[in-house]
Amino acid sequence: MLDRLIEKVIERMAIDIETKKKLKARRIYGIPAQGAIINLQGVPIPYQIYYPPSNFGNKKIEKRKSRKKPVKIPFVKIRKFTEQESIKKFLNLEVESKEKINLLYPTTKERIGDQEYTFAYAWIHWDNARKSLVYDVVEPKLRDEDLSIINKTLKIFENKVDIPMEELKDLSKIKEYILNKVDEIWKLYKIKVDKKYEPYIKYYILRDTVGYGKIDPLMNDPQIEDISCNGVGIPVFVFHRNPYIGEVQTNIIFDSADDLDSFVLKLALRTGRTVSVSNPLLDAALPDGSRIQITYGKDVSRKGSSFTIRKFTKDPFTPVDIINYGTADVGLLAYLWTLVEEGKSILIAGGTATGKTSLLNAISLFIKPEKKIVSIEDTPELQLPHPNWLPEVARPGFGPQKYGEVTLVDLLKAALRQRPDYIVVGEVRGAEAYVLFQAMATGHAGLGTIHAETFEALVDRLISPPISLPPVLLEVLDAVIFLKRIYYKGKYVRKIDKVYEIVGWDRHKKEVEKIISYKWEPSSDVFVPGESVAIKDIMELRGWDEKAFEENLEFKTKVLEYLWQNNVRDYREFSKYMEMYYTNPSELAKIIGQ
Repeated sequence: MLDRLIEKVIERMAIDIETKKKLKARRIYGIPAQGAIINLQGVPIPYQIYYPPSNFGNKKIEKRKSRKKPVKIPFVKIRKFTEQESIKKFLNLEVESKEKINLLYPTTKERIGDQEYTFAYAWIHWDNARKSLVYDVVEPKLRDEDLSIINKTLKIFENKVDIPMEELKDLSKIKEYILNKVDEIWKLYKIKVDKKYEPYIKYYILRDTVGYGKIDPLMNDPQIEDISCNGVGIPVFVFHRNPYIGEVQTNIIFDSADDLDSFVLKLALRTGRTVSVSNPLLDAALPDGSRIQITYGKDVSRKGSSFTIRKFTKDPFTPVDIINYGTADVGLLAYLWTLVEEGKSILIAGGTATGKTSLLNAISLFIKPEKKIVSIEDTPELQLPHPNWLPEVARPGFGPQKYGEVTLVDLLKAALRQRPDYIVVGEVRGAEAYVLFQAMATGHAGLGTIHAETFEALVDRLISPPISLPPVLLEVLDAVIFLKRIYYKGKYVRKIDKVYEIVGWDRHKKEVEKIISYKWEPSSDVFVPGESVAIKDIMELRGWDEKAFEENLEFKTKVLEYLWQNNVRDYREFSKYMEMYYTNPSELAKIIGQ
């Protein structure tokens, strides 16, 4: 019995080997062996195996993505904006050197009673002792008796007063409620306050209850992008939006481990989460949408607790801001506008703090107003004016088992059932990339960001774990924008370094075929156009010849120049011009003087 079984196994193996030999030609020439019709024994049915002709082997195998001849992107005549023009648009700061910077502007205003006061200022100046720029927070100075009143009031407040946050959702009403309670406490406990210093005392009470304590002026400064504290006794650092300022240290210091530990615990509570010795790391969002990373205690951070806040921008970036910062010019933005308008899929790549999300928000404003957009993010950062925009945010789970967790993958799968025209992913970094590329393959336009500093690093990241994207799916991506942040001509700048377009996947070389559609020339600070297959597709779809395309591109550059000259930085106002472009271009042409 056993011998008979062994004979059957050997017989079946022989059949399998013979079948593989007969199907070898089919596999070599790109036709899957599974496509052959076979009988129950695994032998192909006659006349179903197609053997290649003798001269077929000399021909190149046709790629899946047809190779179209790219068109040259025209170098549209544009007015080059000077640095002074751009800088004045967003901060009105012109300097010859950092040593001459001496900037003072208000950050915190509060209404106390019937009067509005300015309580905190930012003073950015050159410090000769440190040989660097510094950011000093200027706040009212208090007497010892005033500090005593503040401490006593806060202690009573913590023990006796509960703020009905759910009932008083508006921050101004919460502040009004607190100030009324402060008056009641002073009256009940017979605390005497000098009327001259009363507004300042109430400011500090508001700052330390509903505000962010020491860093509250930094949180209120719209020019600050990042706030970071690296430990006890180390100055807090900030990153300023102005390229002439960049990263500078402040005069804010946490002098003791207890103060810093207490502060980060309060920050964690603001996110609705907790940190502890057993769970010392936290990535979360503050109520205003700012991203925060906290490290608690000395066990994992040798200098003590630390935190980094990536501030949420209430005033999101528009293409006008991109021009102001010199990240791109109107010609490059007009090209990107064309890609977004026609539903091309784009990834924005770069290192940390290169402005990927800001650029993503800016180019998303080019989407037609009536299109349905579903955005998916870990932390809500995107702000779009489109009425048919559905913003979705991932939710972390609760407890060790992560009950109730909603991942980016879950949201992406749900988005595909919502029939979006555009899917915008805040950051692609895991399994959600596979779902996104599948969505792009089925006709959805995809926009997103990813951490990668070179094209090779991007491909490696996409096809390697944890993303593990099949290389053939890279063909559905139309363009990749690479951003970089560098120190250039005396200041930190963010630049679109290159824009690649994906031509196809070469199965022999096992690499992505690409062309450079735009690149930045550092020597002349000019963005130079190259070739484009995406534009070729758009021209064929629209029935444009080269002249028609160039006219459309030139019109877009004129629109962007007009918006820049009139400093249309508000994203809602910017969107009105975009709506006019799509619905009434002749009226827009009159407005811009075309």
